[in-house]
Amino acid sequence: MNKEDIASIRKELKTNNSKLKIQEICSYFIKQDSKDILCSEEIYFDMMDELKKELYLKNFKKVLTGKIDSKIFELEFKNNKLGENQTQKQMLEILKTKNFKEATQTLVSKILEETCEKYELDFMISFVRGEVYKSAENKDNGEVDNDVAYSLGFFICSVCPVISPKNSLNFDFIEREFSTSVPAKAIINTASPFEGFMFPSFSEDAAETDKVVYYTQKENKPNPLFVENILDCDFKSTAQADKERFFEVVRDIVGAEIEPEVVSSIYEELGRRLDVEEESGEVSLIGLKDMERILENSGINTADKLRSSFLGIMGEENYEFKVSSITPSYETKSIKIDNNTASISIGPQDLKNVKQVTKDGIRYLMIRIDDTATLEGFDLVTEEF
Repeated sequence: MNKEDIASIRKELKTNNSKLKIQEICSYFIKQDSKDILCSEEIYFDMMDELKKELYLKNFKKVLTGKIDSKIFELEFKNNKLGENQTQKQMLEILKTKNFKEATQTLVSKILEETCEKYELDFMISFVRGEVYKSAENKDNGEVDNDVAYSLGFFICSVCPVISPKNSLNFDFIEREFSTSVPAKAIINTASPFEGFMFPSFSEDAAETDKVVYYTQKENKPNPLFVENILDCDFKSTAQADKERFFEVVRDIVGAEIEPEVVSSIYEELGRRLDVEEESGEVSLIGLKDMERILENSGINTADKLRSSFLGIMGEENYEFKVSSITPSYETKSIKIDNNTASISIGPQDLKNVKQVTKDGIRYLMIRIDDTATLEGFDLVTEEF
């Protein structure tokens, strides 16, 4: 699964879409403190008014929005070499059963038992089941054949916080007096779900029923209780954790100090691999041998230390990093240079223009620039160094 696979499903989640067939939606309102289900509803999508349809679809679309391995994770079911994982079987049943509400209630009960304490507010759990219709690709010329179509079945679960509206002071223009308003209706924050998932995962328009797509509201902070106890999946490292451990290995080899040009060279090597990934559509991974080549090409002598450092930090010799997880964005100023005086953001391609120098015993950060720097709308005076 890559970002294009996710986007291909997400873009279809809109009303009046002939390529999307939504069957039913089940929702449960939960009191967080008592774990009581105050209300449950099952309704066929076609019976909803347009506004309600849009709000639900935007909510489910949110579960498929975010950077992969930071907010969205493709996870495999545990101990599932022979397809015997019970949670996977349960999700296949939810996907195919005639009694959708009864099937989802089992998952709701599991969420109340295992993860309810993680939510600080009352919440709503919603499920949608549907199909996306895709045009087949002609294998001879690679073009889309609109005369031949196939369907991809899925269901999505979202867990949304409930916001208690505040009392307000109002002015009545008719009676010309001030009055108070005590709202009687709670607000479901469908725009910002706590977490959720989609089953199955998809890759190149093919269902992968041994995997599930998990979403978390907080970047790089998945809920381990939900992943392990509800989805029964093995959790993989976040992009942030992978990047930190990659450079922990580098730091163990080169020491506490490094030249900006070396870091720039590492990112250039990674960037080339990321370009290949985007062209091929296949996820690019870096193992121990790949890391050795990247560091050697960047001017770092790994000698015999890389293997022991890699094993000590990663815990296994066969671990592989996703290139997309450890490569910063070249489209933004994604690199931070910090000390107690300033925090500066630059693009990875500009790292080679950075130097830390000393003059008369004073340390300076020097950045080569092509045009005049500005401060509060003023051009800075240029001085000789």
